Amino acid sequence: MTCGIVSAVIAATARTGLICLVAAAVTLALALTVLVAPPAQAATWSLQASGAGTTTAAAGKTLTVRYLKDGRPVPGASVTLQRKEGSSWVKVRTLTTGPKGGASTTVKPSATKRFRFRTTRTTSNILTVRVVPVRFSMAGSGFGHGVGLAQWGAYQQSRQGRTMAQILGYYYPGTQVSTANDPRTTLDVQVLGPPADSRRTTVLSVTSGSWRLVDGGGTEVASGGSARRVTVGVDADGVTAQVTEDGAVTGPLQRRSRFLFEWSGTTAYQPTGTAAVAQVAGAQGAYRHGRLVVTKLSGRPNVVNEVVINTEYLYGIDEMPSGWGSSANGGAAALQAQAVAARNYAIVEKLKGRKAACGCHVYDDTRSQNFTGWKKEGGSWGSAWVAAVDATIQEAEERVTVLRDANGGLAETPYFASTGSAGGRRGTAANAEVFGTSALPYLVHVDDAYSAQAPGNPYVRWSDSITQRRAQSIFGLRWVRSVAVTSRWSSGQVRTLTATSPTGKRVSLTKTADGWRTTLGVPGSWVSSFTGRSS
Repeated sequence: MTCGIVSAVIAATARTGLICLVAAAVTLALALTVLVAPPAQAATWSLQASGAGTTTAAAGKTLTVRYLKDGRPVPGASVTLQRKEGSSWVKVRTLTTGPKGGASTTVKPSATKRFRFRTTRTTSNILTVRVVPVRFSMAGSGFGHGVGLAQWGAYQQSRQGRTMAQILGYYYPGTQVSTANDPRTTLDVQVLGPPADSRRTTVLSVTSGSWRLVDGGGTEVASGGSARRVTVGVDADGVTAQVTEDGAVTGPLQRRSRFLFEWSGTTAYQPTGTAAVAQVAGAQGAYRHGRLVVTKLSGRPNVVNEVVINTEYLYGIDEMPSGWGSSANGGAAALQAQAVAARNYAIVEKLKGRKAACGCHVYDDTRSQNFTGWKKEGGSWGSAWVAAVDATIQEAEERVTVLRDANGGLAETPYFASTGSAGGRRGTAANAEVFGTSALPYLVHVDDAYSAQAPGNPYVRWSDSITQRRAQSIFGLRWVRSVAVTSRWSSGQVRTLTATSPTGKRVSLTKTADGWRTTLGVPGSWVSSFTGRSS
């Protein structure tokens, strides 16, 4: 009995130990499971930045950022914009993200810079903002196309005692001052009309004396004095005319194919009568001489003044200051040289015949020669200019002074205001370099120091500019970082310009000197340099 009890106790003890052992094993296994389980995944933070590109300092560039955690927006967070300066990143400003985790800001660096966004947890990609100039300033000198006689240079030569013939020989080398018959032929000068003027009516009047209106057949259809005016226009069938006095219509006239307006004190009407001066509303001049012919051209009234070339027309040429001819200024020889050059030009244009575009031989502005009529002749120091013209007329012999080429023909005599200097060169230019026309032996490069020496010359130096947009248009680039003169004509005028983009792309363009003058919109194409400006 005792032995059985003992055996049962031993057996129970053994079972208890086994159970304890199993429990211990399970506990160990659970502990090991905890020890080898992977840790929880860390959060992912990112800053996504955009806005890199090219701009001007004035326009600036908008930079944008999105702050994300595990791909989801982080609103209300502080994000710092930094700029690279040397080897360091410096703070620009701090932004706060919006409900969608985004923020934006505008930067206006004056030069190309790199930017980034940063928080305590992450940094964005780098944004490069390339900055190009808002405009390019140009330093230059001279005024005009650069071929033939330089007016300021002629003035200085005259002041130094050189004669008309010497001045002309200097600027048109190889030519000869000569004479030609004076047939007192007329020149048709357009003073108003297409293509430059688009008005449908104009008013003809006189400041004193009297006038008459004549039709194409020579019949007088109206007349009056300074109180009466004639309003001319056009309709489908021709030219219309209406006479008014003190604002009231005194009589509309039957339309004609053309009208002639003549005034007293001229060869056309009452030569010994009161000297009248005709006015054309919208025209730049006033007219003591000639007669006005009104026709219809391109659906507009076209007004042409018929004037005698060698006196009436030249007296009204306003291309050189009359005051230069005073004894104090010493420029009489320059005015005489100008008169000869203007005469040669007028005769050559007369020989070419009327231009269909204007029904005229010459325009009254710089498309031909600047003609203001009585405003020049009767204006300040007008008598000095008239004296200069008269000095080139040999009335007794009925001959006038002209300039002839080596073959005895009339020389072409372009002229302009002042030469300039650039790139170590100065002076006038060959016509082929400026206009692209066939070279003439007397229209060549001539060194000209005289223009810069002339007192009061406003074109010794000047500055101008072109915008970034204009530069883009000229060179066909999306952005222009710089512009440089890479070749010049013999006179120093621009021949080739090279533009460089922010990425280093280069575009070179070659033009005639006058092509660059008009393309750049500058006084003259003696451009020394281009400098980029941020404002």
